[in-house]
Amino acid sequence: MNAHDTQALQAAADPPASVRPPWWTSGRAISIASVIVFLVVWQWVTSAGYVEPIFLASPTAILDVAYDQFFVSREIYPHILVSLTEAFVGFVLAIVVGVLLGLAMGRFDRLRAVFEPFVMALYATPSVALLPLFILWLGIGLWSKVLIVFLGGVFAILVNTMAGVRGANPKLIETAQSFTASEGEVFAYIILPSAMPFIVAGIRLAIGRVLISVFVAELYASNQGVGFVVTQAAASYATALMLMGILLFTLAGVALSQALTWVEDQFLGRFREH
Repeated sequence: MNAHDTQALQAAADPPASVRPPWWTSGRAISIASVIVFLVVWQWVTSAGYVEPIFLASPTAILDVAYDQFFVSREIYPHILVSLTEAFVGFVLAIVVGVLLGLAMGRFDRLRAVFEPFVMALYATPSVALLPLFILWLGIGLWSKVLIVFLGGVFAILVNTMAGVRGANPKLIETAQSFTASEGEVFAYIILPSAMPFIVAGIRLAIGRVLISVFVAELYASNQGVGFVVTQAAASYATALMLMGILLFTLAGVALSQALTWVEDQFLGRFREH
């Protein structure tokens, strides 16, 4: 195959801009259009009376409630602050403990032998089942919920971090040690780059579990928080308010996931080369 044939094949694989699909057939445009169609159908079904408002509020009704909560009565802000505090403290603790303990357990066999039975036992135990015990110890204040959030997120991070460390290339480690590399240098230049994609994946998995833990903790033992608002709205058949609270959890999960993607692209891209 000569150079002319290579250029012809490349031109066939990459059509000129004039024949490329227009913007409305791109993936993002299709996604936006599908969401708009879904909302229009939802509004039509509820407005036409096919579904009773007590079972499913319309998007406009949810917007009306949200406007009242955020701009008129402003009652939602203290609840959002409580939920954010529980999620932030518990999630940060889960990341710190999960990453550090995962790195240590993945690297040192004896340490893993000591902690692994307890980690596996707690990982297999639903954290929600421990909520009554935590309430007995700490009451229904902040720290019982932080502990539930911590347990909800830490094991996904820990297990993924440990897997990333154990997946590091042993030949690279042996070669580095043969050139008198210290344990810190081995961690910094071989183990951490190998484990970083796993750490990010564990944090991404933990996001959903953290939000579930916040909701469940506030569902059973709280007088504040977005989960408490959802519970009270369901008890009083305020469907629009209930759905607004659920959407707040959804938006929080999407925002955290997008923020993690941005951090990964901006600061962790170099680890993908390893």
